[in-house]
Amino acid sequence: MKPVHIIGHAGCGKTTLIVDLIKEFTKRNVPVGTIKHSSHAHELDKPGKDSFCHRKAGATPAAMVTKDMAAVYLPGTWADTPDKLIKTYFTHVDIVLIEGWISGPYCKIEVWRDIVNQSPLFSALSGVKAIVSDDEFPIDIEKNIELSGIDSMKRRDVGKLADFVMELTMGQTRT
Repeated sequence: MKPVHIIGHAGCGKTTLIVDLIKEFTKRNVPVGTIKHSSHAHELDKPGKDSFCHRKAGATPAAMVTKDMAAVYLPGTWADTPDKLIKTYFTHVDIVLIEGWISGPYCKIEVWRDIVNQSPLFSALSGVKAIVSDDEFPIDIEKNIELSGIDSMKRRDVGKLADFVMELTMGQTRT
């Protein structure tokens, strides 16, 4: 199992693509997990709630368990990178999709939309294997894609994208 980063500028549709890929993998009975990476520091728990108070008092880890779900809160120093979480909590899945963490070590797929009015990221990053968009690329970007040797895929073709992710992560295609 090798994780894959889904990267792109804000508003380009990373989350929507990941949700569609999760549905496709689930339909294929392929176990999939996700990590949403944020480069910004912000509170994940609800201030004032019991789990928040436990954590603020010094519990490490602090966990919350309900009938249907569990959450484990770890200090940022423990989970400096998603890689530690993957090695600990994602051993039962075949695919891990990481939204963001563009500096991460795994293969990357970039989602691009013309409406965000930003150049694609792939030319400045290593490990980008494909760019995904339903928009037409400007000629200069199209040439850069060809020169870089990365694949260009249509966003609307989720089945083909899922096959591509499976090839990247597991070296196989399953339909």
